[in-house]
Amino acid sequence: MLILVSGCSVQSSQLSSLVSLIKEPSLDLSANSWLVRYSDYESVVYAVSTSEGTLFSNKAGDKVLFDGWMVRKVSGLGRRGLDIKIDEIDDVRTFKQGTRTLASHRCQEWQSDTNSGMVSLSQNCGDRLDYSNSILVLEDGSISVIRQIVDERYTALTLTKLK
Repeated sequence: MLILVSGCSVQSSQLSSLVSLIKEPSLDLSANSWLVRYSDYESVVYAVSTSEGTLFSNKAGDKVLFDGWMVRKVSGLGRRGLDIKIDEIDDVRTFKQGTRTLASHRCQEWQSDTNSGMVSLSQNCGDRLDYSNSILVLEDGSISVIRQIVDERYTALTLTKLK
């Protein structure tokens, strides 16, 4: 009998903990919501600061890691299940899937242009085709739009801050 009673008290305290978690207000992530676009796919992701940079993710498994200048990792983003890691050494940006190198593009230094209090940062890159990566920074210093090529097919990924 004593064993059953002590077993009930453990279950009861576990239930109490569970109930208190449910009653706590949920975290409002709307202030950190972004729209991610890649080819014909789009979804809402939420920005979370990590030791590697800003991770944009959602429950669907979409993940984009941004280090403040460039997108470093991309996974998910639709049925194809994209999984790409991007490194840049000595102005050469390398796109990898696992251990396989998909492409290497030479990139120039970032350039800055200010207009109406906003700063537009752009970086010209290329290999077979030339393209430009960009970051739009608002007057308050917050990033509003990130647009970068993230694969060997020159497909742009765009992150746009939702208001």
